[in-house]
Amino acid sequence: MRIDEVGRPQVHTHGDVPPEATAYAIEKTVSALHHASGQVLRTSLTLDAAAPGDRVDAHVDVNGIGVHVHGVGSTMQEATDLMQDRLRTRLHRLRRRPRQGPAA
Repeated sequence: MRIDEVGRPQVHTHGDVPPEATAYAIEKTVSALHHASGQVLRTSLTLDAAAPGDRVDAHVDVNGIGVHVHGVGSTMQEATDLMQDRLRTRLHRLRRRPRQGPAA
C-alpha cells in the first residue's frame, strides 16, 4: 500500500540551518511517509544545528499512532538520511503490527 497524499511537515529549526538542508529533510520525510499504513494526520520536523552533532527529529501521527524518530550525524544531510531510514523502518513495523500503538 502506498499513501499518495501526504501533507507538508511543520518545520522548526535551531541554530544555523541552511535552507537547502531544510528542503532536503522535507523531501526525505515526505518520501518516507508515502509508505505509511494509514492517513498521516500530522508531521513535524526539528532540525537542530546547535546541538553537539547535527540532529533531525521527526514526529508523525499515523491514524492516531505517534511515531518519533531522530538521526544525529556530522552533517545535516547525514542526520536526515539516518532519520529517514529509521522512519521508514518504524512505518513498516507499524504496517506489520497495526495495533502496536497507544491505547485508545
